[in-house]
Amino acid sequence: MRVLITGATGYVGRAVAEALAGTGHEVAALTRDPDSGRARALRDFGVRPLRGRLTDRAVLSGILADTDAVVHTAFDPDDPVGAERALFGALADAGGRHHLVYTSGCSIYGEHAHATLTPGTPVDSSTVRARLEAELQGAGLPHTVLRPGMVHGGDAHSSIVGDWFREAQSSGPVHRGRRDKVWSWIHVEDLARAYTAVLRAPKEHDGRTYLLGDARPVAPLAVVEAAARAVGRTDAVALAPIEDEKPVYRVFDRDEIIDSSAAGAALGWIPQESDVLAELPASFGQWSAARP
Repeated sequence: MRVLITGATGYVGRAVAEALAGTGHEVAALTRDPDSGRARALRDFGVRPLRGRLTDRAVLSGILADTDAVVHTAFDPDDPVGAERALFGALADAGGRHHLVYTSGCSIYGEHAHATLTPGTPVDSSTVRARLEAELQGAGLPHTVLRPGMVHGGDAHSSIVGDWFREAQSSGPVHRGRRDKVWSWIHVEDLARAYTAVLRAPKEHDGRTYLLGDARPVAPLAVVEAAARAVGRTDAVALAPIEDEKPVYRVFDRDEIIDSSAAGAALGWIPQESDVLAELPASFGQWSAARP
């Protein structure tokens, strides 16, 4: 299958691009800079970087003419709604024939009090994620939605774990918000396997939503502590209010525990990597090697 990936030079997108190319798909990557180091590295896996932006519908439409499916992992923090709408519009312009594997997330549930999150858990319709998923549903495009838990592993590029490595190394470890909150985690390579599972038979998963997390929820406080040890710091973790956290993560100041059984049953998907605490030393090594 000919697959176009958005955000392929990013954290999740790169893992997905490599996984798809490794399973025999012909993979192209939409990127603003095909000559960047991360874009050039994709070529080693047989992925073809193509210059373009989501908001350039003319360029995107031309690329879609030679594409069977689209995997969307990009997220434009400057204009999330506009960029997503441009993608939906380009897919509609192309006749709605491409299956879109759409990356969402658990921020769609907002400031909830649900004990466990499933595909049937009510979402907070005021969130950006909920509005975008509703627009995708309303557009009538063939699609599958993936909502991962907190992603870890690999080089931790642009992830919260990468932030914790950086902070521990520079000024010492800090935990923000509730000390007792617990999150579901998913290794980036396990997440990539879910995308490849959808594209084995995309029509079977049309209109479906899958939540993805491993079976070992871990408190972020424990991850901050372990990340500091991986960096080589022995300081006690400083505590700070959630207001000091990046805005994108403030909504997660609560338990975020995922039931992935629906994904397991429908996709034949089972997480294969070790849990987040076991993976931190290897991830720190990759993070360190990837830094400029």
